[in-house]
Amino acid sequence: MADTREVQDHYDTLLARNYVWIIGGWDTNCEKSRQFFSDHAIRPTGTGIAIDLGAGSGFHSVALAEAGFRVTAVDFSAPMLEILKNHTGNLPVRPVHADIQSLVAEETEPPELIICMGDTVTHLPDFYSVSNLIERCARELTEGGTLILSCRNYSKKPAGSIEVIPVQRDKDRIFLCRIEYGIEQVRVTDILYTRKSGSWERIRGTYSKLPVAPDQLEQLFSGAGFRIRFNDTDNDTITLIGQKNGSG
Repeated sequence: MADTREVQDHYDTLLARNYVWIIGGWDTNCEKSRQFFSDHAIRPTGTGIAIDLGAGSGFHSVALAEAGFRVTAVDFSAPMLEILKNHTGNLPVRPVHADIQSLVAEETEPPELIICMGDTVTHLPDFYSVSNLIERCARELTEGGTLILSCRNYSKKPAGSIEVIPVQRDKDRIFLCRIEYGIEQVRVTDILYTRKSGSWERIRGTYSKLPVAPDQLEQLFSGAGFRIRFNDTDNDTITLIGQKNGSG
């Protein structure tokens, strides 16, 4: 079982201050988001309201706001939301520091789009929480509204296997990720080496993620009343786009 508090502490103390560098740069990832939403014709057609669950540093939120949405960006990490605030300018993005499991929609109109991308869904404590989140999204969305969910596919590796991934490096920093695969949880250890005054220092942190299989997510989408209009499992990432059926 993933521990949400453990994940939050890990982001606040280790990942947040290095996150933009780790993922390869804010501008690069924002452009990828713009291209993804453009490729899938994600644009306002109704209320114009979008909710970004697990918004993090905000490149999805900014891309959606640039496309014309009014975005509520929700994340449990205050330092990550500070990164988002530094990039939103005058765009209609409202950051909300909250756990996505406890958020109650505050908009006067229902959202026409909810996204939960990156690895946000794997930070939930158990499969029931994933199911509950998807069902709640279905209730919140307008008729015909869209839910986009993406996460790494941690179900591909056999339980007991270990993988070490060199994620990012420059002349003074090296970031590695060690993944220990299990049936009910995946243990992730992030390791950052930093060179200061000629010597290397190491910090590390470990937390759990929830392995969710593609077929499980497909069943949850269908069970919640979504018609799946895009389903992709390439590059170790699961991406689903579902449209809420017409009857509310």
